[in-house]
Amino acid sequence: MYKWKRYRYWSIKKKLLFFSVLFILGSVFLASILSYSKYTMDFEQQSSEQVQQIIAQVSYNIDTYLDDLFRLTLSPYMNDGVMQTLEEDVQDSQLAQLKKRRFIDNYLEEMMIYPRKDINRVFILTDEIYTVGRMPISVDYDSRFQEFDWYKQAMNTQDSIFVPTHTQQMVKNGGPKVFSIVKQLRSTRDTEKILGAIKVDANYNGIAVICNKVDMGSGGGLFILDNNRNVIYRSTDRLNAVSLFNQVKAGGKPTMMIDQNGTSYLLNSTQLPRSNWTIVAVSSVKELNQKATETRNFGFFIAMACSLLAFVLMYFFVRRFLAPLLNIVKLMREVEQGNLQVSFPAHRNDEIGYLGTSFNGLVARVNEMLEENTQLVKQVYETELLQKEAQVQALYNQIRPHFLFNTLNMISMQMQTGKQDKAIDHLHKLSSMLRGMTRMDKDIPLQKELDLLKAYLSIQSSRYEGRLEYELQVDPALYDMPIPALLFQPIAENAVIHGCEAKRGKTCIRISGEKTARGEVLFTIQDSGQGMSAETLQKLRDKLERARPDYPSAGDSDADGIRAGTGIGLLNVNKRIKLKYGSGYGLQVDSVQGQGTAVYVRLPEAGFGRSVADV
Repeated sequence: MYKWKRYRYWSIKKKLLFFSVLFILGSVFLASILSYSKYTMDFEQQSSEQVQQIIAQVSYNIDTYLDDLFRLTLSPYMNDGVMQTLEEDVQDSQLAQLKKRRFIDNYLEEMMIYPRKDINRVFILTDEIYTVGRMPISVDYDSRFQEFDWYKQAMNTQDSIFVPTHTQQMVKNGGPKVFSIVKQLRSTRDTEKILGAIKVDANYNGIAVICNKVDMGSGGGLFILDNNRNVIYRSTDRLNAVSLFNQVKAGGKPTMMIDQNGTSYLLNSTQLPRSNWTIVAVSSVKELNQKATETRNFGFFIAMACSLLAFVLMYFFVRRFLAPLLNIVKLMREVEQGNLQVSFPAHRNDEIGYLGTSFNGLVARVNEMLEENTQLVKQVYETELLQKEAQVQALYNQIRPHFLFNTLNMISMQMQTGKQDKAIDHLHKLSSMLRGMTRMDKDIPLQKELDLLKAYLSIQSSRYEGRLEYELQVDPALYDMPIPALLFQPIAENAVIHGCEAKRGKTCIRISGEKTARGEVLFTIQDSGQGMSAETLQKLRDKLERARPDYPSAGDSDADGIRAGTGIGLLNVNKRIKLKYGSGYGLQVDSVQGQGTAVYVRLPEAGFGRSVADV
C-alpha cells in the first residue's frame, strides 16, 4: 500500500515514461518467449519426424541385411552337387565319408569367399557337422546339435529361423557372441525328406556399418537391443541403453520426451519385425534447440536495442509534448501560493491551448471575486475577532497553564536526553490538541474527539512515567456521530488531576461508549483514582442538577467558589450539553473514596445539531 501511495504522487511525465518502457519491454519479452516456444515446439516435432524417418531407413537397411543372410541359407539348393552329396548315405565307407566331407567343406569355403566379412561361420548339419569359418577355431564334432531349441524349431518349419544373440555353439572353449540364421534342408528329389539344416553365424560388423552412418549429435546416440535387453549396438557409452529401452517399453509410444539426470531427451524407437530388435534413437533437446536459442537471444538483443532507442526518442518527445502542460502546473502552484498575477501564454490551438485559456480565465475570475469579497471578509473577521479571543482565553483557563508548561518541559527534557522521536510525537499530539481547541464552537465526528483525547492522555501518561494507563472501548459504529468539540477532554483532565496526581500507584482511565435501549448514547469516563467523599460527591451532584442554560458559564465566577474546587470542568461540559440538547441530557457522577470516580455522559442518538429552542 505504501508503494502504491508513492506511485500516486509521481509526475505525469514519470508515469508516462514508466508505462511506455514497461509495455515495450513486456511486449518484446512476451513476443520473444512465445515465438521461441512456438519455434522450439515445431522444431522438436519436425526433428522427431526426421529422426523417425532416419531410424525407419536404418530399420529397412538392417532388414535388407538380414534378408541377405536369410537368402544365404538357400544357397545349397542352387548347387545340385551339394544336394546330391548331402543325400548320399556313406556310413559304411570311411573313404566315401572323407570324400563327402571334403566336397561339402570345399563348398562351404567357397561360400566364405562371400564379400560380407560379418559372416563368422557357416554350419551344415546332417548326419555330421560340416563347418567352415573365417577364423580358425576348434570345432566340437561330437556336439549334440539335435538338442538345441533352434534346431528342433527348424525341423518343424520350412521358414528361416532367427536366433538372437548367443555364444557361438558347437565349438570348443566357447566362441564369440553371434546371432544366427537357421534354415531346414530338404531333399530336392523327395521334398518330404529332411536332410538337416544350414546355420549361418554372423557378428554385428554389418549392422555397425549401417548404424555408424547415422549421426545423433554429441548429446544423443543410437542403440539396438533385443527383447532380452542385450545391447546389440551402441553409438555412445555416455547414456544407459537399457534404461532408455525400459522407458520406451513403459511408454508404449514410438516418440516421447524424457528427463534424465536433469537433461531432456527426445526418444524415437522402432522395432525390427524379423528379429524383434528395437532401435532407439536419442536426441538431446538442448542440442536440438541450440540454434533456436542463439536466434532467440540475438532477436531479444536486437529488440532490446530497438526498445532503448524508442525510449530515448520517447523521452525527448514526452518532454517536449508535456512542457506546456507542466508550465500550467507550475503556474497553478504559484496561484496556490497566493500569486494571482500569473498568466499562461496561450498560443496553441490544441487541447493544451484550451486548458491554458481556461486557466487564465479562472485566475482572472478568482482575482475579481477576491476583490469583491475583501470588504465582507474584513467585516466578518472584525466581528468574530473578539469572539475568538474570548474563546481562546476561556480555553487557556480550561486547559490550565501548568499542563502546557509541564508538557513543554517534558518535551525539552526528551530532546536533551536524545529522545527526539518521543519529543516530536508529543509535539504533534500537543499541536493536534491546540488545533482541535480552536473548533470548540463546532461539531466534530466522535472519531476526531477520541483522537484528541488519545493525544492528551498519551502526553499525560508520559509525564507520569507509566503511572497513568488509559483504555478506549467505544463502539466503532459511533465514530461518525457528530458531537461538540472538546466534550470529553475536560472530564479526562479532571480524572487525571484528581485521580492520578495525588495517588502513588498506577491509575487507569477507561472511556467507553454504546447505544442504550432508550435511544440514547451513553459514554462512561471511569478512573481508578482516590475518588471523593460522599459529602463532596453530593455537593457536585447538586451543582450539576442546578445547572441551567441561562446560568453563568464555567468561565464566570460563582458565589460558591466552585472555581477553586473539584468539578469546574464537569460543570462546563454539563452546561454545554444542556445548552445544545436540552435539560434531559448531561452528566451523572458516581464515586467511592479510595476506589475511583465514574462520569456518565448521556447524549441523544439522533437529532444532533438541534438548538435549545427545538428541544
